[in-house]
Amino acid sequence: MLLLRCYPRITDFIFELFNHATWADFRFLPIYSYGFFVACGFFAAATIAVSEMRRREALSLLKGQETEIIVGEAPKPTELIFYFLFGFVVFLKAIGIIIYQPELSKGIMTLKEFMLSLTDGSWLGGIIGAALLTYYYFYTKNKEKLLQPEKKKITVYPSDGIGDLVVIAAVMGVTGANFFNYLENPGDYSNFWSDPLGSMFSGLSVFGGLIFAGIGFGIYAWRKKFNIAHFFDSVAPGFILANGIGRIGCHVAGDGDWGLANPYPKPSWFPQFLWSDNYAYHIISCDPKIDVPLMNCMGDESCCQLAHAAYPTPLYELLMCTTIFIILWSLRKKMTYKPGIIFTIFMILIGIQRFAIEQWRDLSGRDTYNFIGIEFRQSEIISIIMFTLGVMGTIYLWQKFNPVVNSKTKNAEKK
Repeated sequence: MLLLRCYPRITDFIFELFNHATWADFRFLPIYSYGFFVACGFFAAATIAVSEMRRREALSLLKGQETEIIVGEAPKPTELIFYFLFGFVVFLKAIGIIIYQPELSKGIMTLKEFMLSLTDGSWLGGIIGAALLTYYYFYTKNKEKLLQPEKKKITVYPSDGIGDLVVIAAVMGVTGANFFNYLENPGDYSNFWSDPLGSMFSGLSVFGGLIFAGIGFGIYAWRKKFNIAHFFDSVAPGFILANGIGRIGCHVAGDGDWGLANPYPKPSWFPQFLWSDNYAYHIISCDPKIDVPLMNCMGDESCCQLAHAAYPTPLYELLMCTTIFIILWSLRKKMTYKPGIIFTIFMILIGIQRFAIEQWRDLSGRDTYNFIGIEFRQSEIISIIMFTLGVMGTIYLWQKFNPVVNSKTKNAEKK
C-alpha cells in the first residue's frame, strides 16, 4: 500500500507510516518529496565526483593550484558571538517545532506565525544548543592555534571545490531547466508572479539543467585551470545517478511526470508498482479531465488520483540511470588514460535513455517541432544531438588514444 500512493511531502509518508498517529503529524513542515530527493541526488553526485577526482588527483591527472593561507589564528570574539547567535536561533526553533507540534498540526498556530515569533520556541534548547556549537568551534579552532600565526602555501585540488560545484549545479541547473521548459511549454509560467517557487520547480527540463550546469562546470574548470576532460569524466557518473534519484522524487510526489495510460492486464509475476500506478494523492491540482476524486480523503491538499493507471516512467528512469551509472563506473579505470571518453559515452547513453523514455511519457501538452515532416519533442531533438555528438566524440578520442588504431592509420597513409 505504501508503494502505491503519492506523498507530496516526506512528512506525509511519516504520518502514513505511523498509522496517522497524532504525535507523528508534522505535515505542516514544507519538506517536499521532490526537493528532498533532489537534495539526496546532489549529495550522491558530490560524493561520487569527489571520490573519482581524488583518484585522478593521486595519479597527477587532475592538478591543484597553490594558494596562501594564514594558519594558527586563535578564535576571534566576533566569530564566537556569531556561532552562539546562529546556534541559538536554529535550536530555539528546531526544538520548538517538536514542543509546539500539537498546536502546529491542528492549525491553532501556522508555521509562518511560529517562525516569525520572537518568543515561541525552546529557549532552554536554544541556549544549550548554542553553547555546544560555540564550544565545538572554539575547541577545534583553539587546538590549531600557534603562538605566532604564520602564512602557509597549500595546494587546492578540484575535489576541494565540491561545494562550489554543488552551488553551480543547483543555480545553473535550475536556470537551464526552466529556460528549456519555457521554450517548450510557456504555459507553465502563467502563474509565475503569484507562485514563483511553484512555477520554477514544476516541469523542469533535464537536458536544460544538464546543458547549463555543463556550461557552468566548463567555465569553472577553465578559470581554475583544471584538466577539463578529466574533470568532466569525474562528474559524469554522479550526474546520471543523481538524475535517477531525482526521479524518485517525481514518482513519490506525483508531479505529473508519469507515463501514458497502461491498458494491459498485469502479468501475475510482475510487481504492480512497476506495471502501473494511479498516483493517488498526487501533488498536482485535481484535473477533472484525467482525475477522479478519492473517497474518505483525510484532508490532503490533493484528494484525487488518475482515472486510468499510468506507466510509472520515473521508476523506469531510475532503473535506466542506475544501469548507466554502473556502466560508467565500471569503465572509469579502464579509460583513465583516455580522458573525455567517459563523458562522450555518457552523452551516448543519456541520449538513448532520454529518447527511449519519451516514447512512454505522457507529454500531450508539450509543443512539438516539425523536422523533415516528422514531429519531434524538444527532448527528442536534444537526445539525437547528444547521441550524435557522443558517438563522434568517442570515435575521435578512441582513435586519438588507441596506439593500434593510430599505427594502422599511419601505415595506411604511407601506402
